[in-house]
Amino acid sequence: NMNKIQEAWLKIMRSAKTKQLKKQVEIISQNHDRDVDRKDALLQMLDRDLDEAEEQHQVSVRSHLLNVDRLLEVQQSRLLALEDDFHREVETLQEEFRIEREQVQEKHALEKRELTLILEQVEREEKHREQSDLTEHLSQYEFIRNGNIEDDHQMRSSLDDKIDKTRQICKEKLQQYQTLTEGSNAEYRQMVARDAELSQQVEQRLRQVERTTASIQHWKMKIQQNRQESEERNVQLKQEKEHIQKHFQDLKAKMTKMRSEEKKRLQDLTQDARNCIKSLKDQLSLAEKIIKTAELCRKFETEREKVLPFYISRPLVEVFEEGGIDFDETTKDEIRKELTDVGVDEWTYLDNFFKRYNKVKLDHLAIERERERLGRENAQLRSILKQFLDGVSVNQDVLSQANPLLVVNGKVNLNHVPHKRIGENKVHIEAAHAVTTYGIRY
Repeated sequence: NMNKIQEAWLKIMRSAKTKQLKKQVEIISQNHDRDVDRKDALLQMLDRDLDEAEEQHQVSVRSHLLNVDRLLEVQQSRLLALEDDFHREVETLQEEFRIEREQVQEKHALEKRELTLILEQVEREEKHREQSDLTEHLSQYEFIRNGNIEDDHQMRSSLDDKIDKTRQICKEKLQQYQTLTEGSNAEYRQMVARDAELSQQVEQRLRQVERTTASIQHWKMKIQQNRQESEERNVQLKQEKEHIQKHFQDLKAKMTKMRSEEKKRLQDLTQDARNCIKSLKDQLSLAEKIIKTAELCRKFETEREKVLPFYISRPLVEVFEEGGIDFDETTKDEIRKELTDVGVDEWTYLDNFFKRYNKVKLDHLAIERERERLGRENAQLRSILKQFLDGVSVNQDVLSQANPLLVVNGKVNLNHVPHKRIGENKVHIEAAHAVTTYGIRY
């Protein structure tokens, strides 16, 4: 009965211990699964971040290319609009373009050197960044690999410790069994069974380690593949960068050329504006001088000129009809059509000024003629007075000549030409007639 009770008790203890060990194994396996899931989630998250970064880069590259295409279209339209002006002005700008070309070439060489230095600096930074990324990747890879190796070693060492402890316990129990009664055989068999179970657990752990090693090899291959893809993508990006850089250089050359042309046009416009301002200032000074002269002349105007400063001109058609010049009918019709044209143009702006000027010119001519007439009359009167004094005086010169006071047949010998007095009847001469007759030029 005692043996049956011990066997039943051993079975109960064996089942309890088995359940306890199974629970421990499940807990350890769950912890290991959680670690594996956590690392898988971390790798998936990194993969998603890498894909998102790649998508964002592609979107930015596409948007940049679209913007560059729009700029090219705008630039092309502007160049087409400016090309006509350039063809019209190229003949007059060849000599100036040669000088500006040398300056632009020097500036272009300087900017080319600067851009070359910038490109070299960017390439060095890219190489340094690529090397740092590669170093960081290798360091993370070594860190994960070392961690896995350490976990493997720790697990092996812990299992070896447990096996050693178990063996030591088995030996102690065996010794106790040998020192105690023979009834301890059942406990010894229990320990043997436990050793077998632990051996199975060790085999399971070894299989788990092999699976972990296979998973690590899988992730190594995946990392190698990702690295190759990244290198190919970097090569493509570098080619795109070189293409964009070349396109940028072309655009910059065109923009520099256009800026030089615009600068030359701005200089010409500035010079023309300066000349225009100078001409306007001269005209303004002349106008001020004319206004001042007109103010001074207004003091010498008569009452009639103040009331009616401009005379009424006769129609040009009547003047033409009274001119008496023979033309054919076609020419006369054309002249009449031009003379009857009452349209306002820039030639009629100074009509009042020409009227005043013609009036002053006519007054000047009338005064000159009156002065000449008075001079002739004065000379005749002086001659008559001299003849009269010679007639009433007696000297050798007078006696040798004819006596002007001697009357022969009712005639005197005075050298006298009678003058006709017009009186108050003044003759008014039209300005157009005076210009035509006397050839007055303004």
